[in-house]
Amino acid sequence: MQILERLKTKTILLVEDEDIIRENIASMLKFFFKEVYTAIDGYDGIDKYEEHLPDIVMTDLKMPVMNGFELIEELRTRSCKAYTIIVSAHTDTELLLDAIHNGVDRYIIKPVTEDELFEAFEAYFKKIDEELPKVIELSSSITINFDKAFVVVNSEEIHINKKETQFLTLLCKDMDKTITYEEIEYQIWGSASMSLAAIRSVVRDLRKKIGQDYILNVSGTGYRLR
Repeated sequence: MQILERLKTKTILLVEDEDIIRENIASMLKFFFKEVYTAIDGYDGIDKYEEHLPDIVMTDLKMPVMNGFELIEELRTRSCKAYTIIVSAHTDTELLLDAIHNGVDRYIIKPVTEDELFEAFEAYFKKIDEELPKVIELSSSITINFDKAFVVVNSEEIHINKKETQFLTLLCKDMDKTITYEEIEYQIWGSASMSLAAIRSVVRDLRKKIGQDYILNVSGTGYRLR
């Protein structure tokens, strides 16, 4: 099934303060995802997000010190682009409206079932496909397949690694926009510091694969597609 194949390329962070619940949900998620990261509270969730840069953040709502809404709000201030899922035992309308106003992508009521998770993941792929098609043509001879992490150059498939895929994703989401060094650093390197040599290495390797004409350096600012 296509959605299961796609999930195997994705990563998720689960933030849950109850040990048994965290372990149970994490064991379920491991059937779907390439990697499952866990955090025991909101502050740990921020650290784990910046360490691993997961595609999806799933968090409990009621947690001590920092609740799920506060965690998502804090991640948004840090330009987090992850799909967000709140998991809660609370069903009242006010909380559901708060979730919408806080920019939460999905709200799941405990106990979490596999069917509800699957619906949430389907909604995740629908959203990312609307934001960025799985396949983009840079030219008549060059195609990027984001789902399977390769480029096709003159009918030849060439693998692109994780950082190369993330970098092209940033550029292709808004082809008219210059992506700043700061945004590149946070979205691709997270809590690890990015040197200019490191990003230049990614750009150099990509240019070897797709040609010199497509990635333009905007001096002192960042990169954009030509």
